Amino acid sequence: MTAQRRHIPSDAVRKDYFITLLLKNLSDSEFVDSIVFKGGTSLSKCYPGSIERFSEDIDLTYIPEAGLSTKQINKALKAAEKVIIGRGKSELVIDERNDRNKSSYVWFTDEFRNLERIKLEIGSSVRPHPYERKTMKSSIQEFLESIGETDAIAEYELREVTVNVLDVERTFIDKVMSVKRHALSGTLSSKVRHIYDVVRLYQLPEIQQFLQNKIALKSIVRITKETDAAYLEKRKISDQFDPTAAYDFQSWKEHFSKDTRKSYELLHTSLLYSDTMQNWDEALAFFEQIGELLQEIGE
Repeated sequence: MTAQRRHIPSDAVRKDYFITLLLKNLSDSEFVDSIVFKGGTSLSKCYPGSIERFSEDIDLTYIPEAGLSTKQINKALKAAEKVIIGRGKSELVIDERNDRNKSSYVWFTDEFRNLERIKLEIGSSVRPHPYERKTMKSSIQEFLESIGETDAIAEYELREVTVNVLDVERTFIDKVMSVKRHALSGTLSSKVRHIYDVVRLYQLPEIQQFLQNKIALKSIVRITKETDAAYLEKRKISDQFDPTAAYDFQSWKEHFSKDTRKSYELLHTSLLYSDTMQNWDEALAFFEQIGELLQEIGE
């Protein structure tokens, strides 16, 4: 019933429940003040209506105390990962684990492993600024509240979860930069969800207001570029991509190719809650505008 009401697949409702459960584990832990929730799932969970797609990753950033050694940070990341997974089952993503990053796949019942599998990533290289406390609920709890089923909510111990969440303005700039990175790395056609997110966020009143504040915009862009440089240092990224360089959309616009367009226009068949085909010309126009704005502030 929750799936029908929200016009989303029942599998997505199931996965949303477990995503909320993992975030509840974070909320109840000693790490609640030192970890920030970010990425596409943070948008769908904490900024309702910002995007109309399901995201099944939990992307977190740990903010270490000043003076902690690499060994201590590594230990803290492992401890945070363990408490967040809780009673779930997990599999390590070996090639995405180092002393500054921990990635794993989490599920709760072996029978439904493929349906429930959630990617959990906790890093410590990115500076998550600015952020604020946000409260969220599972889709199931929202549905039960809407029909007055308070007894069921109590029986299944469903409740709101409050964690630190990266501000939507910073997430927008992160997504803008991700599109360029994937374009120059040759992976954009398989990462068109980032284009979709930029297009959706660009139309929000708070993002339009943010873009008019040139001082705030330049500050967030600089922070994003600097932290991207640190984060990507240990990753295999195309030499063509310099995270600190000018955005210069015109110089890599050609990567908005026919294949990328095709993938973007087919998003509604696989990833979106809507059946509406996305407007490629609109997306291209928005990136032209964003490129001009960044050029105006020397970024």
